[in-house]
Amino acid sequence: MENWEKWDLKYSIAEFVVPRLEAYKKEVENDNIMSIPLWIEDHNLPFILDQNREYLKEEISLINKEWASILQKMISSFTTLLTANDEISFEELQKIQNEGMQLFAKYYFNLWD
Repeated sequence: MENWEKWDLKYSIAEFVVPRLEAYKKEVENDNIMSIPLWIEDHNLPFILDQNREYLKEEISLINKEWASILQKMISSFTTLLTANDEISFEELQKIQNEGMQLFAKYYFNLWD
């Protein structure tokens, strides 16, 4: 490990996490993920998530779209650390970072297929 990787660890972590989250999100979007993310809380789905029922293919697709939206917020949070963006305010940048990091922490143990 290089010294610079430890000096500002958030960048090293972001460089590691972003491509992996992007690849995972792509699998979710293509309905290639085997598990249905029933752990999603505060979702915008038109039905109740319940692990004790069967889901139609269309419902699984809707669940995966919701999960992909959450994953994108995580990705955006890490990406803002890696790329300069003068088009949004500092407050908006902090909002994006905080929301994505909170979601990453909340769903960290659910990042599996």
